[in-house]
Amino acid sequence: MDFKKLLVVLTSIFMLTTGALLGQERTVSGVVTSQVDNLPLPGVNVLVKGTSVGAVTDFNGKYKLSLDATDVVLVFSSIGFTTQEITVGNQTEINVSLSEDAEQLEEVVVTALGVERSAESLTYSTQQVTGSELTQVKDANMMNSLTGKVAGLQISKSGAGAGGSVKVNLRGNRSIAGNNSPLYVVDGIPMGGSGATQANSLEDPGRDGGDGISNLNPEDIESINVLRGAAASALYGSRAANGVILITTKKGVAGFSKVTFSSNFTAESILKAPEMQTKYAADGSAAASDPLTLDNFFGTGTNFVNSLSLTHGGEKSQHYFSYANTSATGILPTNTFSKHNFTFRQTASMFDDKLEVNGSVNYLSQKGHNRPTVGTPMNAIASAMLSPRAESQSNMENNYEVFSEARNLNVQNWGYNDTQYLTDNPYWVLNRNTVDEGRERYIVNGSAKYNFAEGIWAQARINLDNSTDVWEKKAYAGTNLTTVGENGGYYRDDYNNRQVYADALFNITKQFGDVSFTGLAGLSILDQRNDLKRVDTGRGTLLFANYFSPAGLDGQKVQYSEFNKQVQSVFGSAQFGYKDMLFLDLTARNDWSSTLQDGNNSYLYPSVGLSSVLNNMFELPEAISLAKVRAAYTVLGNDVAIGATNVRHRINPYTGVLERASIGPSEDGLKPEQSSSLEIGGELGLFNDRIYVDVNYYKTNTTNQMLLVDAPAGSSYDFVRVNAGNIENSGIEVMLTAMPVATSDFTWSTTVNFSKNKNEVIELFSDDKERIEWLTDGNNAAYSLGLKEGGSFGDIYGFDFKRTESGEIEVDENGNPQRGTERVKLGNSNPDFLLGWSNSLKYKNFNLNILIDARIGGEIMSFTQSFMDARKTSQAWADAIDKGTVTVEGKTFDAQGYYDVVSGRDGISSQYIYDATNIRLREVSFGYTFPNKLAIFEDVSLSVVGRNLFFFMNDAPSDPEVIPSAGNGMQGLDYFGIPATRSVGASLRMSF
Repeated sequence: MDFKKLLVVLTSIFMLTTGALLGQERTVSGVVTSQVDNLPLPGVNVLVKGTSVGAVTDFNGKYKLSLDATDVVLVFSSIGFTTQEITVGNQTEINVSLSEDAEQLEEVVVTALGVERSAESLTYSTQQVTGSELTQVKDANMMNSLTGKVAGLQISKSGAGAGGSVKVNLRGNRSIAGNNSPLYVVDGIPMGGSGATQANSLEDPGRDGGDGISNLNPEDIESINVLRGAAASALYGSRAANGVILITTKKGVAGFSKVTFSSNFTAESILKAPEMQTKYAADGSAAASDPLTLDNFFGTGTNFVNSLSLTHGGEKSQHYFSYANTSATGILPTNTFSKHNFTFRQTASMFDDKLEVNGSVNYLSQKGHNRPTVGTPMNAIASAMLSPRAESQSNMENNYEVFSEARNLNVQNWGYNDTQYLTDNPYWVLNRNTVDEGRERYIVNGSAKYNFAEGIWAQARINLDNSTDVWEKKAYAGTNLTTVGENGGYYRDDYNNRQVYADALFNITKQFGDVSFTGLAGLSILDQRNDLKRVDTGRGTLLFANYFSPAGLDGQKVQYSEFNKQVQSVFGSAQFGYKDMLFLDLTARNDWSSTLQDGNNSYLYPSVGLSSVLNNMFELPEAISLAKVRAAYTVLGNDVAIGATNVRHRINPYTGVLERASIGPSEDGLKPEQSSSLEIGGELGLFNDRIYVDVNYYKTNTTNQMLLVDAPAGSSYDFVRVNAGNIENSGIEVMLTAMPVATSDFTWSTTVNFSKNKNEVIELFSDDKERIEWLTDGNNAAYSLGLKEGGSFGDIYGFDFKRTESGEIEVDENGNPQRGTERVKLGNSNPDFLLGWSNSLKYKNFNLNILIDARIGGEIMSFTQSFMDARKTSQAWADAIDKGTVTVEGKTFDAQGYYDVVSGRDGISSQYIYDATNIRLREVSFGYTFPNKLAIFEDVSLSVVGRNLFFFMNDAPSDPEVIPSAGNGMQGLDYFGIPATRSVGASLRMSF
């Protein structure tokens, strides 16, 4: 597809429709303010009555539009304020002061299934983030822009770099078998998945091409509403067991046309990484004069994001189009990433506004080259950090390959055969272990809503979400022979993910005297299909050197898999209100899931919520503008992932032999997981909500966990899945917002988010209290995430010192410490609490936004530091060698003897547990909005932006926020991922 030509055509069409607005004869401008505090009002619609000509006030309340007549009437309207109409006449400046409209003043929020409700009537907690907050300091994955801005939301970055996945967690980990990620809902429609595979093994880094949410264009987002609790998300069914993030996108607005262009550029460099030493070679002799260091290996990354949006709206039909281009180079040499987003949305009303139709198309195309990976095999980062100190960096870079006459091809120029850590020359990895990936995704939505009468409507919606991923890795002949065969290796995934969703809703809202009633009934169907074709030579080889094609495989090494899932549902809700002071919510939903066996595949879950608006119930002091208490109880069911209950025999791709399935069917049939959740909270607003506090307490117990146990004696299977276990999450969340200063020239608003979650494994295996459920795959003895009754989801296990009965460290005959033989709990990856503090200051045309966030408590294990110590490349090792000894728990050991025992893959990993507490300056933006003196421009703003600028506190050798994978079994681990980076740049935004 020729993106430039398509963009030119679409832009020309929209400019023709809006051109009439730019060529008028006379300009009228002014400022719109509030009568309450005389502050400017942004977002006020200014419309020429009877036409689609209009404008919207900017952040300073200013507007400007062109007119060709004097007898026109301007209509000024905004939610929460009374509408004013003013005849223009000969005026060129019209300033307006709008008064509040008590009937409109109620805040409206988007809730489950895209239905709008009054914020006062909600019986559960939500928190909203505007689109402008997401785009102040852009990130390649917009979810990173939510960090620190929502109470109870924890976000961790994977080590995959730009466009990579993130691990998003609301109110703690709940499900052992599930992914613990919230459901993303865009304009009322649940979003499909992606082709990213999240590893739970140190040996397999997975294929992270980015999660589904990273594909969205943040410029298309109007707002995000986070539904943290089960009560808020009950109507979405089993997929919403871990909370819901509701995304409302932009659309055309009746009454005006607008073109917006934004350009954002940032440069990134390493923020924090383990230090490398340049003094000693591995044998104790002097290092090379120019050994590789992180400063000369990593470069400066760049990220360009350009976005164009065009909106045009008449009274009956509105259009919205956007295009965004992302072009990035990582700090890892040769790493590039590009992304194109197209969005078109059409809304219209017909038959005297009885019928409302809405359609949209989103298209994404992205490509990546040499995305950072994790672990040690074929990972340039690991090979760089473990590179011998006796080697010259310039020689490694300029002579990474040499021609072999015996093989008649270039092979790796490397005099080391690393069979333990499987490293190579890092520049060979960059150029001869290449990874290319691509994704194409299209999302098509359509809906029709018919309004029978005021408060009575029916709606039908349908969605198609299809993504195709290609991931291809080529390992050239000459790569470490422990990793691939002598002719090289070839790995390719062709993955297709398709989701079809449809629902039908009927709503009735009626007032019966002092009692209000809203009833909603609906049904839905979700159909998913995943297809995968995998080519994987493993540690085998190709028929011919560097012949990268399925035809060049040495034997049958192609795997095919296909999974289908369907969920059919009926649901309903009823809300009763009494004099806007008492509200009762009742919901129920029943799902039928194809992934559960007959007899257990139908499950019903209800919820009940109650709220009381005390300021409407009692005569309270005038300073109290809102006082509300609420409580809700919810039961949610959760089915199993696609293919989890299938008995899967397979043909071994390497031997061609039919192998029996190792996991058999459950004798009694698996039941859905069940989460029972209680939430109690309250809200307090003071001085017309200049000060606002939202406090929540919650407790959730997730039972019927799906665990693997040994199959009964005589079974032909090794394991079966059973329902067992109870994981409890409880905690508190506090959000405080305030506007300490608000004058016509200067405003200061501040928000503090605090959350604390306690996770406890109440029950696991009833017949064996000491048994541990390992979440990390493979034989990873020095690091594993494990669950044990009485412990927590996030407990880190590994090796400690061998100790005497009194707890002292045992030593061998050489005086060196000894390693224990059993894995023990060493720490926990969960923070004690999260804190975010954002400030927004505005003085005339200047604005400053600052976000500081903190994760206090928790631990992280650094395999990176451990392996670097073992290979004698770390500064910590060199410092110890200079000193000659290491002192631990009052005992002094010979430095080299100590590191020989504690470091490495099977070392004493307790010595590599670090406090994960970190406090950082997360975001800063300083901008200026230019005075509106050019008729063609509605507003122009320029900002300097920064992200992850520095740590106020961080004792770990790396960034505890970066984890190897978003999988459940890889939390609290640093394992040669891309180092944390700081970004500094500039942002330009203009509209006309």
